Amino acid sequence: MATSRGFDRVVNFSDAVVAIAITILVLPLVDEASSIGHGDVNHFLAGIGAQVYVFVLSFAVIAYYWFLHHTFFEQLQQVDRRIMLLNTLWLFGIVFIPFPTALIVDSNGPAGWATTIYMGTMLFLAIIQFAMKVYIQKHKDLLTPGTSYIRGYIGSQIIVVLLVIAIVIATVFPNIGLWALMLLWTTPVFVKPVKKFQRSA
Repeated sequence: MATSRGFDRVVNFSDAVVAIAITILVLPLVDEASSIGHGDVNHFLAGIGAQVYVFVLSFAVIAYYWFLHHTFFEQLQQVDRRIMLLNTLWLFGIVFIPFPTALIVDSNGPAGWATTIYMGTMLFLAIIQFAMKVYIQKHKDLLTPGTSYIRGYIGSQIIVVLLVIAIVIATVFPNIGLWALMLLWTTPVFVKPVKKFQRSA
């Protein structure tokens, strides 16, 4: 029998992992800054433009997926083993993002397999989040009392489709690269304001 304490541990652990992953993103920039010495700051900043761009993008990506994750779990009152397993896979994708980010930085810009791996990781995360929503649709006893549907269910499907299209575009037209992710801006907003609730002990 799932308890509210077990639920809170899953959420808190997930938040901690996301916080660590999003912090790791800045470490390559810190390493670059430590090597500047007495060099010209303006020249240094101009030389790391690509790294800053990828850092900001990856920060936004992790923050975006965390927001979707947070919104989803706000609708639950408890979790079972399958949700925990799917959540663990989701966390795997989150902690993996710094790796393709580093690949893009080391290759001096989005190109080739680095872009494919990066966008593939985003697709993996989107599929896992969609899988969790599909599962909850069939196990509504895990939902908070008064919640009869999963917010963002249709939006999750659209995100998966758009990411597949973005990967195809980036593969066929390498010069477009990560700019293909702009397709995500066309995703309708299906998530309504989260209703506050008090979980019983």
